[in-house]
Order: sequence, then structure tokens, then C-alpha cells
Amino acid sequence: MAKYLGALFVLILVLVGQIFGIGGLYFQLSFLDIILHILGGLGIGLLASALYDSGLGRSFGRRRFIFLVVLAAGLVWEGLEVNYDIARYSLWTTPYYLDTLKDLLDDIIGGALVVISLGRVPNSKDES
Repeated sequence: MAKYLGALFVLILVLVGQIFGIGGLYFQLSFLDIILHILGGLGIGLLASALYDSGLGRSFGRRRFIFLVVLAAGLVWEGLEVNYDIARYSLWTTPYYLDTLKDLLDDIIGGALVVISLGRVPNSKDES
């Protein structure tokens, strides 16, 4: 239960940051996008870890499951950025691609923080 609450807390922070970011804070703090993507990856990674403990994704192994869920959530988020024109770059241009790759890397960094916090898991299936 604590993992779910931790994930919820982090994701609420991301939601609040996104609301203020769209309200103009993204233009004042250029690094806010990076922070929110890392926090988003962290929150989704915590959620994926909790779901894994509940029995979901066991065939993948914990680390691989966290990575896949964080990557999938990041791709969905990037789709929403395109749909709502949040990225500020024209679709299919070099700046658009670079921003998308940076955002996905930031998401993965957040998820990696969760994996790193797990430490060495004795069960080899959990290490994948």
C-alpha cells in the first residue's frame, strides 16, 4: 500500500507541476519539463513496482516490467503532447524529435531511479 501512496504522491506533484507549467511556468523555468518528466518516470516506476508486487507482469521480471511500463507511459504522454500541441515544436521537425527523445530519456531516468532503489534482488527472475 505504501508504494501505491508514494506513486500517487509523486504523480500528483507532476499533475500540479503540469498545471502550473501550462499556465506559463514552462516559459519562466526552462528546466521544469525535465524535472516533471523525471518525476513522472519515478511515479510510474513506483506504480509499476507496486503492480509487480501484486502479481502483474511477473513473466517479465521486475526491472524489465518497470522499464516497459515507464516507456509505454512516456510514449502515451508524448502522444498527448502532440495532440494538445504542448511540445511547442512543429510536428515531424528535428526540434520535435529531439524534444521527444529528451523527454523519453528523462522518463527512463525516473524509472531507473526506482530500479536502482531496489538494489540487488536475490531472485534472478526479478533482476531481468
